[in-house]
Amino acid sequence: MTTNWRAARFGCLILAGVMLGGNPASVRGQESAGASTASTVISSVAITQDPQRAAIRVEGAGRLDVHAVRMPNPERLVLDFVGARLSVEKTSIPGVSAPVRGVRMGQFRPDVARVVIDLTGSAPYQIAHESGAVVVYLAAQPAGENGSTPTSTARVSPKKDISFVAQAPRVSRRIEKTSNMAVPHFSLPNGLTQPLATLATVNPKQPARPDGSAQEATQQAVQQASSAASTVATQPIGTTPTGQTTRYTGEPISVNLKDVDLKDFFRLIHEISGLNVILDPNVKGTLTIVLDEVPWDQALDLVLQNNGLEKQLTGNVLRVATRDTLKKEADTARDLIRAQAEAVAPVTVTRVLSYAKAATMKDTLKKFLSARGDIFSDDRSNQLIIRDIPSVIPVIDNLLHQLDRKSQQVEIEARVVQASRTFSQDIGVQWGFAGSTTSGRTIFGGPSSVGVSPVTTGSGLPQPPLIGGTSGTSSSGLPFNVNLGVGAPTSGFFFGHRSPNFAVDLFITAAEAKGIGKLLSKPKVITQNNEKATVKQGQKIPIQTTINNTISVQYIDAVLKLEVTPQITAEGTVFMDVLVENTQVDSGIPRVMGIPALDTQAAETKVLVADGGTVVIGGIIVTQQQTNVNQVPILGSFPVIGRLFRENSVLVTSSELLFFLTPRIIPG
Repeated sequence: MTTNWRAARFGCLILAGVMLGGNPASVRGQESAGASTASTVISSVAITQDPQRAAIRVEGAGRLDVHAVRMPNPERLVLDFVGARLSVEKTSIPGVSAPVRGVRMGQFRPDVARVVIDLTGSAPYQIAHESGAVVVYLAAQPAGENGSTPTSTARVSPKKDISFVAQAPRVSRRIEKTSNMAVPHFSLPNGLTQPLATLATVNPKQPARPDGSAQEATQQAVQQASSAASTVATQPIGTTPTGQTTRYTGEPISVNLKDVDLKDFFRLIHEISGLNVILDPNVKGTLTIVLDEVPWDQALDLVLQNNGLEKQLTGNVLRVATRDTLKKEADTARDLIRAQAEAVAPVTVTRVLSYAKAATMKDTLKKFLSARGDIFSDDRSNQLIIRDIPSVIPVIDNLLHQLDRKSQQVEIEARVVQASRTFSQDIGVQWGFAGSTTSGRTIFGGPSSVGVSPVTTGSGLPQPPLIGGTSGTSSSGLPFNVNLGVGAPTSGFFFGHRSPNFAVDLFITAAEAKGIGKLLSKPKVITQNNEKATVKQGQKIPIQTTINNTISVQYIDAVLKLEVTPQITAEGTVFMDVLVENTQVDSGIPRVMGIPALDTQAAETKVLVADGGTVVIGGIIVTQQQTNVNQVPILGSFPVIGRLFRENSVLVTSSELLFFLTPRIIPG
């Protein structure tokens, strides 16, 4: 099997750097610096896929020197072209089928162009140089069942310079040290010794940057690599300020250290993460830790919490200091800002308000002034006079811009509907009889004190017993036995009979009445948003009072009143605080010392109504039913015939009161 001479030389340099205790990343940087300085332009990147394999072809003008690195989680192949400049329109090409998910490209450094091949799995690959182009072949068959990386066999072609590269093994970095051992130089696999910006660029979730801005790419890489390490230090390890579990994204490491200086541990963090680490002089102590397969950013948080330390991340620089140091720095910075504010000469400005009242806004804005500031209001011109340091004035202006705005207006229409229904029915009976036996010794009749029939016996009719008079002349009426007539009858029936020994008069009277009444009151008012409005109509009743020999007159409202405070919501609905009251003089109740009684209906509530919608905010229904029975004792309780011995009176009264409310937002 043949190998590419340049790739073999590159691997030897990395191995030499590890053995000498150096950083492999720096060794690669030296190798890159020594590459050909000839300017090469990459003009085309294409994907060819079929069921057996996929090919990625990179073409350009000039010699293409490629360095390939396979990286896991997620699987991807990174191709760095040293001394090349990228000149393509698209920076990403989507894949069609496995094993290629897509290809991304960008200018990693001014002298290095990068092509990232995102893979669906650990497929073997080979790199070939064909007619000045670089072609990467990827086989479609899956990896072996034992999880090992498949190797490639070489088929030598005299016209092609082929270099075969196996996948980098996924090794677990294990560091062990005891108190009597020297601090080792930590060596990492090739996939982890890339510069931090390289790790960020080949992230499939981060598109490549073809603009050649190495500084921006490095900044994004640092933010990605240290996202978990930038959580608030005052929170418990593994949680965010909102209480959610922190998601650590660092590479897993296995550490077994005993009585190791903290400074050596932070050197390890530098080697793993690529971050520049600065330690506060007060950071001291030793560390004993045993971790297996723990993300490095989580291990960093654990060590910081265990030793009472905090971290600050600025760009790609990680600063570690004690909590007391950071607290003193924060206090010093606060005192410095305060001192600078006190040293600045204050300025005085005036602001004219258009819609808000200056006297009302003054108290609100005072809370945003500095210790040296003050604010006054001129009610005549509706202006605010503000005196404070210059840095506070823009804050006040921004608040005025937000608060001094035209308010929307709302029209509220209320309807008070009062309906009443009455029904009365009265049925009574009056009758009397008189009679005597043949001998005339026994006489029956009624007492005249109960009542006397209005019917008199005319001439030519026989006189009943106990009724004086002679034939042909009128006589008094027949005394009633039952006198239960209707007081104000509207209908009646009479039956009478006369004979020498018997007479009877029967009166049946009845009355029935129905009534329906309706009262509609419709007050309406317009007001601004969040402003109280009141409208009322009626009369004021004077009441005279005497207190300490002093006579005074007070007036009580007997009015229809609507009192409402609307608030327009963000959804376009109207929230209202409503009071509807209808008070009238009740003439049915006698006056007390000349003061009339008042009849009141009122509803007070808070309700949310759609614009233009109508809602019933209250209702009162009063129903009264009264039945009176006047009867002759015992006889009036008999069924059927008892109707001749009693009077029935029924009275039903029903009253309904409803309050309707309709708000409308006025446009403009």
